[in-house]
Amino acid sequence: MKRRFFLLIATAVTFLGASSGLAASKPADGERLLLIRAVGGASEKEAVAQTGVYDSMVEYLTDRGYRVVDRQAAEQAAMQIAATHEIDPVLNKAAAYGLKFLAEYSIHFKTSTIVKDPERGIGALVRVSAKVVDNTGARIITAKSAEASSTGHTADDATEKAARTAGRKAIEQLAKGIEQHVAQAGSEGRTLTLVLEGRAQVLDRLLGAIERSPAVAAAREVESGGGKATLEVICKVRRDQFERELLRAAGQQGVQLQKIRSEGNRSTWKIR
Repeated sequence: MKRRFFLLIATAVTFLGASSGLAASKPADGERLLLIRAVGGASEKEAVAQTGVYDSMVEYLTDRGYRVVDRQAAEQAAMQIAATHEIDPVLNKAAAYGLKFLAEYSIHFKTSTIVKDPERGIGALVRVSAKVVDNTGARIITAKSAEASSTGHTADDATEKAARTAGRKAIEQLAKGIEQHVAQAGSEGRTLTLVLEGRAQVLDRLLGAIERSPAVAAAREVESGGGKATLEVICKVRRDQFERELLRAAGQQGVQLQKIRSEGNRSTWKIR
């Protein structure tokens, strides 16, 4: 009987350990995110709402293992993007800024705030609309909206409370979309476009090394000639991991690479 009791305890401990491991290993853990708020033409009440949304999103993401670009960098990106005074044309810019700060994803959000019942007690309704941009592909992978209302001693107090609740609701939905996208990319592979410039003989050696790389599921040459080759590569890892693997493979071939430009899922490299 005593032996059976110890066996049950050991089984329970093993099961709990496995369960906690599964719970801790979400597919998007460690992904780096840039949060950008729509500051173009924002009023004072929208600035309060956006700050509340931003803070609640950062808290949720960092608690779950995401790496979030610091606020100063995010504000810089938001101010520069605001020059367009629009949301929709911002897609490529959001992706470009995300790549600049080495973020896999950018979250671009805007708020709409209504302050109500100032005579019977200050109340506020905040609605947040957000899009997640895959920076390596410069495309929207999910878009969600959420709203919340709250009361407070002042308009700013009510707005901040409502904004934090709305931001929490929105980011919970967005995080699920990110995790699904990461899981899908992990099983199907991410498609990147590489432009390589250099001598033909060196290009051939490098192309062979890329095709043999364990990080690459498939690679095909879509254009060549004039000392340049363009490849479409389906890789099994994130863009930054693939680029490290590319530099390693090039070094093994005695080739030095320099990145000239990177936009979305396309990067240009010069062979030295």
